[in-house]
Amino acid sequence: MVRKVTIKDVAALAQTSVTTVSLILNNKGQRFSAETIARVRAAREKISYEPDYFAQNMVNKETKTIAVLVPDINNPFFSQFIQGVEEVAYQYDFIPLIYSAGQNNQKVNYYLKELVRRNVDGFILAVSHIEEETLEGHLKQRKIPYILLDQSEKQHQSDEIAVADTEGGRMAANYLIEKGHRQIGIVLPEQRAWNIEQRFIGYQVALVSHQITVNPDWQITTPLSKQGGYQVAQQVIDSGVSAVFAVNDELAIGLARGLAELGHAVPESISIIGYDDIDWCEYVTPRLTTIKQPILALGQEATRLLLNRIEKPTLGMQQKMLSVELVERDSVQAQ
Repeated sequence: MVRKVTIKDVAALAQTSVTTVSLILNNKGQRFSAETIARVRAAREKISYEPDYFAQNMVNKETKTIAVLVPDINNPFFSQFIQGVEEVAYQYDFIPLIYSAGQNNQKVNYYLKELVRRNVDGFILAVSHIEEETLEGHLKQRKIPYILLDQSEKQHQSDEIAVADTEGGRMAANYLIEKGHRQIGIVLPEQRAWNIEQRFIGYQVALVSHQITVNPDWQITTPLSKQGGYQVAQQVIDSGVSAVFAVNDELAIGLARGLAELGHAVPESISIIGYDDIDWCEYVTPRLTTIKQPILALGQEATRLLLNRIEKPTLGMQQKMLSVELVERDSVQAQ
């Protein structure tokens, strides 16, 4: 069996101490002569030595890793979000560790505790309903950088990136009103994260501003998934609405299929507008009209803010808001 090359082998070949080799290979060898530095690096190349990852972390006090907690890694929204995280992390030589935590606070607590023990450099938290004591106990007391995505409650004073969801909800409802609809339903989860609640508020504001009475029967609650949308199709029909705002695209896609199976074509019978603009919107029939979030940019900007905080711990609070836009396709028909 071939013996693993160690730092002692580099030191022996370079005719210097292990400490000197360690400092030079960890970019802390400014006090040494150019000749010594060159000799150490040449020795390393000659015997193909790679520093031990964990030993190097102890010297540099960083792991070059960030943890990303999302509710559902299978959701197309978070697939695109994670792509944005990975792009920026790669540019700065950081490794993102991705975890699907669902709505389980116990799971979130477990991941935070274990990842802190493993010395990750920071966190992007896209999970909803994070308790203040959880953040305080695991991250704030240890001064570990973290970014809250707009999935999280706004009770926290922290670095944060959000999307203009109130405006997005208002934009969706206004578009349906402009198309002549007056009976406009909304499909959303019963337990709502902060960003979903803002979309609901925007929907209500738009209806009230057009003197449309918000009928409780138009507010249909279901799990935030394709299956959730599919299973409330009959309830949507029974509500008597002519159009529906589904608070994410997965709900909209599931609802459209459920309506079609019950003989109610979209948009001829009922119009639907979604939210997010996931890739599938272009490939379902009819193509889905939706409110576009800058999903990729959301992941990119969240990562930039976090890496900025890691580099500059004393920086003032960072908060950023991203805009939304309407994308017209084929799922809404004028009355």
